[in-house]
Amino acid sequence: MSDFSVRRMGVGALLVAGAVLATGCEDKRVKALDTGITRDSALSVMGKDVSSRAPDSLPNIYLHERYLITGQHYEVMYFTPDDKKHNLSDTSAVDWKKLTPVVFREGKLIGRGWPYWDSVAAANKIPVKKH
Repeated sequence: MSDFSVRRMGVGALLVAGAVLATGCEDKRVKALDTGITRDSALSVMGKDVSSRAPDSLPNIYLHERYLITGQHYEVMYFTPDDKKHNLSDTSAVDWKKLTPVVFREGKLIGRGWPYWDSVAAANKIPVKKH
């Protein structure tokens, strides 16, 4: 084998390993979300195994934001695996890397994860949280 083909296989293996690591950190509940499901179905999936005792209409959602863009309603829910909630009086910074954005348009799931939300936000000039 030539040096070039060995290097190329090594780079390919590194890329595959990186992709596995990047997706391996995603919560199994977020992985179970299929594009096109309704907001309520997604909330049901993301709310499984919630440890909080109080009833919560948005289980495992740290924060959610709504936008009206060219007549369409977008909603972004920042999923947290440990049911933390956004608190305006708390001045400590949240580690946005640990949150997973779940994006809906007109009540249907259109995508999830930072790369997806970054692309939607950039296309619509929405400022994105630092992650």
